[in-house]
Amino acid sequence: MTGRRQRAVDRRALAWLQIVGAVVTAAFLVAGVIALRRPADGGAQALLFAFLVYGQIFSGSAQRSGLQWRFTRGQWPLVVSGAAAMVLALVAFGFAVFVPDVPWWVTVLPGALVLLVFGGYGAVRLARASSDPPGPDVPRVPLPRGARVGTLGVGIVLGALLMLSVAPAGVLASVLLLLLALCVLAWFCAGATDLGLPAIGALWRWPHEVGLAIGFTLLVGLTVFDVGRAEGGATAGVIAGCGVVLLFVGLTFVPGRGARG
Repeated sequence: MTGRRQRAVDRRALAWLQIVGAVVTAAFLVAGVIALRRPADGGAQALLFAFLVYGQIFSGSAQRSGLQWRFTRGQWPLVVSGAAAMVLALVAFGFAVFVPDVPWWVTVLPGALVLLVFGGYGAVRLARASSDPPGPDVPRVPLPRGARVGTLGVGIVLGALLMLSVAPAGVLASVLLLLLALCVLAWFCAGATDLGLPAIGALWRWPHEVGLAIGFTLLVGLTVFDVGRAEGGATAGVIAGCGVVLLFVGLTFVPGRGARG
């Protein structure tokens, strides 16, 4: 039974996923605070849609590594503690957004809480898993057609979000963001198919994940530094968006993960 569990659950990979998830969530929270404190800024909506896409991909990656969503009785204290920490981070997020003239450290407080609690626990889990034997080799196989289309779709969504995040505030930008949100919602409804984001996350390897990280970094950077209000900001957003789309076109040809041996 222990051997079967070790083959099904990769504790080291799950620990790294938790650390990366804490970093990504912290970055989005800080960028969201900065965007929401500006009047008539579309960057906050773009960040929200990107984070929802990330959450779906993350769930597929976690299930690939053996994460179980059903918790045992002994795990409930950790679940309650994590939920309490998330509530505290959301309270700090609301305080940072709606209270004017707060010091700079309040802006980063929600992200710091998430990074400290969830990232710290991920580091503890990684230390505990350091003595685990290496997992079985995972072969590289070409992405199936559905995963290729889904990977390209992720690139198109990120490219559109990059362009819209720096678009001048107005009715057109709001309508386009709404249409993009409806498309993402429809994509979520297809989550159980080969085109779904969880299935794509389960098949991706590190090159695809690096491409996703590049897209998120560009989106957070454009939002934090308010590129849309600078001269030539719209052009920078178009260039970044087209670059991300081209990057994901190339990633559709990168082999993904096969079944464990």
